[in-house]
Amino acid sequence: IATGERLVTRHQFRPVFEQRACHVIQPDLCHCGGLLEARKIAAMAEVYQMGVAPHNPLGPVANAVALHFALSTPNFLIQEDMLADVPWRWDVVKSRLQIKDGYWLPCEAPGLGVEVNEKEAAKHPFKQEIMHSLTICAPDGAVLDW
Repeated sequence: IATGERLVTRHQFRPVFEQRACHVIQPDLCHCGGLLEARKIAAMAEVYQMGVAPHNPLGPVANAVALHFALSTPNFLIQEDMLADVPWRWDVVKSRLQIKDGYWLPCEAPGLGVEVNEKEAAKHPFKQEIMHSLTICAPDGAVLDW
């Protein structure tokens, strides 16, 4: 059982840990307060022998963040990656993470290991999504939390 995509602080994760409500936590590294907060959340999970599988529906820069997190987190399990969400996904970086046998390879470039293509990124500014409802009705009639 995994959970945590929409929890954003270690304080929100705490009851999940204390109740042993899952086996795997899924913090979103870009929404939980960054790498430092994610490391604190992962350390708390490690105390409860829970693994970490970060939620990552974002882009190639978020992938680089996730790679650094994975390389430095003892209880890291697996990484979610969105590969084909928009046709320009890989255009916003000048280089991309290398994958071999299903694994991201560690970066050798400085920093996060990817360089943003500012000109291309400017063509795709952030657009706030309007969420009309946080619940949906499934085909079987069940009400689900989106």
